Order: sequence, then structure tokens, then C-alpha cells
Amino acid sequence: MPVRKQCKAKGCKASPRCDHPWWFDLMYQRKRYRMPVDAFALARGATQPVTSKQEAEKVWEPKFIGEIVSGRDPRKPPAPPAAEGMTVAASLDQYYERYVVAESLRSVASIRSRLVALKDALGTLPVNAWSAATRLRTSSASTARRARSRPSTGRSGFCGTP
Repeated sequence: MPVRKQCKAKGCKASPRCDHPWWFDLMYQRKRYRMPVDAFALARGATQPVTSKQEAEKVWEPKFIGEIVSGRDPRKPPAPPAAEGMTVAASLDQYYERYVVAESLRSVASIRSRLVALKDALGTLPVNAWSAATRLRTSSASTARRARSRPSTGRSGFCGTP
């Protein structure tokens, strides 16, 4: 039973009817996942805190277990979905504002010049095309690394005899 109240073990006499929050407590593949049901639900679109055990079990427990089984950590809030019509240029602008300026990096001028070059080359493409190109480039680079690391058979190129 992964939905419970922690206050019962601490000596709360009114549990389960007390005002303390409900908690998820679940073991999956030798790893324990614990968090308040309210924190999970509010991060995923709930409009008010979860007050009943039935709501926690029927609505939020399957979502909690689904995230664990799919390999995501339910304790981390979900990433906001990318805008459908977002271009590479808009994404790079967001990166510059949210990371480069916010973190006050030392090489702001060099980062800005590199971002300008990227925007000139890829600015009008949708973000989805950019991520697909990155996946393709990454997979082809790993294939090339594997090919270079294979031992030579001695049949191609210069074999050492005049």
C-alpha cells in the first residue's frame, strides 16, 4: 500500500483523519521512492491539495507508479513541453537569457558570437528538426569512432611493401 500518512508512526492519535499530508512510499527495483502526494499532484496539474486517501489512490497513485516504471524520477517536476511552432533562433535566445546571462558566465561575448552564427545557419528551422539533426550527427559520430577503433586487417591502404 504505497499511500500512507507518516504521522501515524510518529504518534499522531487522529491518524488517518488528521490534517497531515498523504505520502507515497514505494519500493521498485530495490530503490525507495517517497514524496508527499500533494507535491506530486500539484506539479502535474492538480488545482488543490489532495485531502482524501481515495483520491490519492485512484487518481495519483497510478500516475506515480507509471512514471517510476517508465524510468522517470517522479520526485522531479516534469519538463515543460516545447512550444509547437518554436524555431531554433527562439530556442537559442531562451538559452542565452536563461543560462548565459542568468549564470553570468565569463565568456558572454564569445558565446553570443557562436549563437549568432548558429542562428544565421539554423534560425528558421523548427526545434524538432534541430534535435533530429543532432541525433543523426551524434549517432554517425559514434559509428565513425567505432570504425576507427577496429583493428586493421592490413588489406587496405599502404601495406608497407614497395
